[in-house]
Amino acid sequence: MMPFLNTPKSSPLKTAPIRLSATAWLLLGVILLSPWMAQAAQLPDFKATFDIRVLGFKIGQAHQKMQCDQGDCRLTSEAIPPDWAKAFINESAIEEIRLQQTNKQFKWLEYKKFLTREYDDRTEHKTYTLVRRADIHKIEYVEKQTFWPEQTHLYDVISLAYGIQYQLLNNRSLTDFYLQDDKIQQKIQFTEQNQNERIDLPFAEAVPTQRFAFHNDKIDAQLWVLPEMDFFPAKIVIFNKEEDRKIVLELNQKPATP
Repeated sequence: MMPFLNTPKSSPLKTAPIRLSATAWLLLGVILLSPWMAQAAQLPDFKATFDIRVLGFKIGQAHQKMQCDQGDCRLTSEAIPPDWAKAFINESAIEEIRLQQTNKQFKWLEYKKFLTREYDDRTEHKTYTLVRRADIHKIEYVEKQTFWPEQTHLYDVISLAYGIQYQLLNNRSLTDFYLQDDKIQQKIQFTEQNQNERIDLPFAEAVPTQRFAFHNDKIDAQLWVLPEMDFFPAKIVIFNKEEDRKIVLELNQKPATP
């Protein structure tokens, strides 16, 4: 019978030590750590329509849309009252907001509002522009050359709900949030978070939501989000203390892709 292997007796095999360059060690570390380097969830592009209610009456709709290109996002909102409501509501507004979405944050960059007021004898147009000035670490109200300190979680009244959505989607805390408009910049305080509640919406009844309540010196607000739809805003109630006026925005159909 032939042996399977006929090898001469020799000393045990000795192997040379493996030496890796610094670059190789770095690449190896990235490979080993990659399962734990989770990417942040991103807010998807959407278009949505909200019914606007004042004193319990529907006075119009707000059409909102967001589209992102490699993290550069443009959020728009158009609120134009129907003809029958113009006798009571003489304002219409188009708002354009620029944001930057990364793995770290949903960063507010700029807000621009085009406001139109209709009177019996004239029509007035006004523009408001707020911009994050990274070069001087300030928020600037361009038309009035007014400045406030730069804040990380800072949003206007439209984008605030989506800033909250981004934090919830990524299981991050709602701390140090600021509301910015052309008059003030002020931190908001949350008094309620993640309160489970079923609400009726125009497109469905008893919808499971989570409710949040927050305030500052200017507003008292409540926000209901849809956990089954990536925490998308379902209903927003804002009471303006200065104007003694409450506005309700209510999602009237499921958000769609633009």
